[in-house]
Amino acid sequence: MGSITYVMPGRGRAPDWISRLHQDHGAALQKFLARMTGSPQAAEEIAQEAYLKLHRLCRPEEVTCPRALLFDAAAKLAMTYLRRKRTEASVTLTGEASAAAEQVADDLARPERRAAAEEALRALSRIVDELPANLQAPFVMRYVRQMSRQDIAAALGISVNALEQRLTRALAQCRARLSTMGLAWPALD
Repeated sequence: MGSITYVMPGRGRAPDWISRLHQDHGAALQKFLARMTGSPQAAEEIAQEAYLKLHRLCRPEEVTCPRALLFDAAAKLAMTYLRRKRTEASVTLTGEASAAAEQVADDLARPERRAAAEEALRALSRIVDELPANLQAPFVMRYVRQMSRQDIAAALGISVNALEQRLTRALAQCRARLSTMGLAWPALD
């Protein structure tokens, strides 16, 4: 496996290099990002951002594995997109979710309970951010975006059984990390 080199902006054959990269790997990148984000439109935007980022940051002659660099940059941009969507979703609560949030707010009226809950939420967020991408994406789709197992499996291009295995591994890793921190595991379906 080759090393990936990030370098400072420089002159060179970047436009030709980016064009070749798009021709050779564009379709695979779009498919990868669509599975990861669950949205072909978001995948297209993220792919364009990745190409632009590589154009600005790389010297083609110093990159030993261009496909890996492209997919690495795109995956990081997709994770940023998913985090932003998760934040937006948590801010825009409506209907039953709003009522449930009010109940939680009532339960957390005492400052010590509120502080403990906020710390547990921050810890869980850090743990989820540290999950490998193949576990993090299904976890976020299921427990943050509330997607059905069938929809997630279709979006990721895997079987429901493979999805269940990934969710089980993600939950086990989260549970283990939380317990080492002395925090209780929240009930997820």
